[in-house]
This record gives sequence, C-alpha cells and structure tokens, in this order.
Amino acid sequence: MFPGRGSLRMQYAPRMRHLLAAFVAAIVVFFWGFMSWAAIGIWDFAFPRAGNEALITETLKSSLAGDGAYVVPFMPEGYGQPTGDEAKQAEFAAFEERHRAGPFALILYRASGSEVMPPSELARGFVIELVAALLLACILSTVRGGFGRKAFVGFTIALFAATACYGVMGNFMRMPLPFVFAFWADAIIAWTLATLVIAKLTPSAR
Repeated sequence: MFPGRGSLRMQYAPRMRHLLAAFVAAIVVFFWGFMSWAAIGIWDFAFPRAGNEALITETLKSSLAGDGAYVVPFMPEGYGQPTGDEAKQAEFAAFEERHRAGPFALILYRASGSEVMPPSELARGFVIELVAALLLACILSTVRGGFGRKAFVGFTIALFAATACYGVMGNFMRMPLPFVFAFWADAIIAWTLATLVIAKLTPSAR
C-alpha cells in the first residue's frame, strides 16, 4: 500500500522544519554580520588605519606578481634541513636575522579592484552562511534533549570551530591579537545566535 498524504506530511515535516530553521538562522547570522561589522562597527579596533596608503598601494603593485597570500620575510627553500652549502647557510642566517628584526607581514593581495560590497558578494556570503547553518542543523538534529541541550552543544561547536580556526591560524601566522580576537568572538556570537534559532525551531531528537 502507498502511504497516505497524512503519513507523508508527518515524514517530511521534520525535514522542512530543519530547512526553515537553517534559513532563519542564516538570516540572523547575516544580519548580525551587517550590524557588527558595518552598522555599529564593533570590531573596528581590529583594523588600524595605515599611513601613506597611496605609497603602500604602489609598492604592492610593483612588488607582487599577482593574487595570493604573501609572507614577508619569505622562508628560503630547504630551510630547517641540514646542509653543508655555505651559501645556503648564509641565506638561512640572513632569513633568521630579518625574521628576528621584523617587521613580519602576511599580505592578502588581490590585484584587481571591485565595487564596495557588491550584491554578488553579499549573495555569496549568505549562501555560505546558509550552507553552514544547514550543517549545524543536521548536527543539532541528532542531539537528544530539549532547547537547553541543543543550545549547549551548538555553543560548544561555535567555540570549538572559532578556536580551532582563528586561534591556530592567528598563532602560527603571527596575526595581531585584536584581529584574531575580533574574528574569534564574532564567529562565536554569530553561530551561538544561529544555534538558539535552530534549537527553538526544530523538534527534539528522541
């Protein structure tokens, strides 16, 4: 026998609620990002203004080959491996001296310009957040318990993901602490808000 309409609705209703919860959560994350970064500027302290921007721009254009992530000073090929080549030893020693003396820079560079926050960029950002919210909803759908339990698990996921990503990257790439803290805290707040939405709108696992 084929299932009736009532049984089909019962079968697909939880999935639709998870999709709806993820969609609403993505809207909340998107709105929070707009408010915290653009409207209120909570994290402005993470981006001090550079002096002589025109000179920096011209130097980057003349010094960098194209789009990429550039590290200065650059680690020589074979660094850290034993070698009897005196030229290589001198190159390694010079690199270590520059590294100790500073400055150290990680340059995220795009040669081509663009409009400020074009609609396509906003659309891509929302799609990414929607996919992430769907993944979060899938995880939370397996949690046994009510709102409080899901909220705790979701907050733990946000804390883990932000620390594993921004904490590790900030440490090994020697990023400034205000920059790392801003992205770390923003991710935790945004995805905790998403967790609360998903926990509220989805049924409890049994």
